[in-house]
Amino acid sequence: MKLPLRRRGQAIVELAFVLPLFLLIVSGTIEFGRAYYAYAQLLQAAQEGARYGAVIPDVESDQAIIARVQQVAPGRTADRVTIQATVSPTNSTAVGANSRGRGNVLSVTVHHDQAVLLPALPLPSLPMTVTVSMVIEKGP
Repeated sequence: MKLPLRRRGQAIVELAFVLPLFLLIVSGTIEFGRAYYAYAQLLQAAQEGARYGAVIPDVESDQAIIARVQQVAPGRTADRVTIQATVSPTNSTAVGANSRGRGNVLSVTVHHDQAVLLPALPLPSLPMTVTVSMVIEKGP
């Protein structure tokens, strides 16, 4: 059974109204998934760097920790990594890279700018920052 010509035209008009909204919802869902995945990857990179600096006894410089973080980070070398160490969880006095020892707290902060790929809307990138702290377990 064929629809009258008027009904077919009505369906095309309804599709023209609904399709842009549907495509916006689908692309927004995809962008949210991309951002969530990048955040999870960023968190994993910060955890990896903090664990690397807290457990590996040969790590004397921040460059080795930064290199380890950037291996896992979503932006690789474009992501900014900062490393700080404090005396203990209750004492926030800073400790230098060469003076770190057992019981100090190592904090790794990673900054990433996630690009938004929606072609219809030129949106700025989403800034993401993750900080992970771990107590240094290696010996003096």
